[in-house]
Amino acid sequence: MPATPDTRHPPEALHVTTPAQADALMDFTYGARLLEQFLTPATASSAAHALNEPANRVTYHVRKLRDCGLLRVAGHHGKRVQYVAAARTFHVPRTLVQLDEPLTVIGPAMREITAAYAHAILDWQTRQGHPGSGDDLTIHLGRGAPDTRTDTGAFAPAMRMRTVQLRPQQYRAAQDAINDILDRLNTDEPGETEDTRTSTFVLLTFKGQLHLT
Repeated sequence: MPATPDTRHPPEALHVTTPAQADALMDFTYGARLLEQFLTPATASSAAHALNEPANRVTYHVRKLRDCGLLRVAGHHGKRVQYVAAARTFHVPRTLVQLDEPLTVIGPAMREITAAYAHAILDWQTRQGHPGSGDDLTIHLGRGAPDTRTDTGAFAPAMRMRTVQLRPQQYRAAQDAINDILDRLNTDEPGETEDTRTSTFVLLTFKGQLHLT
C-alpha cells in the first residue's frame, strides 16, 4: 500500500518547470522571502504578521504561489487555510532565468532596497531634528567602528563597505558568521511592540570590487 504523502512538511527539493514558477520564485519581495514563512504550515495572515506586511497584499501573493505550485495546502486552522512550501530547495533551469541580463533579476530588488534606505535616512533625520543650520556631517575613517557611546538616536540607518583580500574559506566563514548573527536576531514574536521596530539588514558579498576593471 503506497505511503500517504506528508502534506505538513515540504519535501527536500523541487525542480521548477514553468516560467510562472521561476518568475514567482525570483520575485524579491514575495518569492523566496514569502515562501520561507511556510516551511511549516502557516496561514496567509500569520505570514503577513511575521513580515509586517498588509494582509490583503500578502494573501494575493500567497494565492499566486499556490496557483503556480510553489505552495501547497497543508490543512486548516479554524476557517483559515494553512499552506506549506512545495519544497525547501528549488532548482531553477538556466533556460528559465535571464542570467545573461542580471539586472533584470536584481534591478528591482536593488531599487527597492535603495528607496527604503533613503526613506529610513529621511525618517532618522526628522527624528533627530535634521537637517538644520549648523548640523555636522561626520565621516569616520579607519578600521575601528565609531564610538558606540555617541547618541545617534534609535534605529539610526548605517552603511559600511569594505574590500578585503580573502581566501575561499575566509569568504565563506565571513558569510556564515554574519548569517548566524542575523539568525540569532530573529524573534518568535513578530510585529512591532512599544520598544521594537521592524528592521532590515541586507548582506551583499561578491568577488571583485566596486569599480570594474
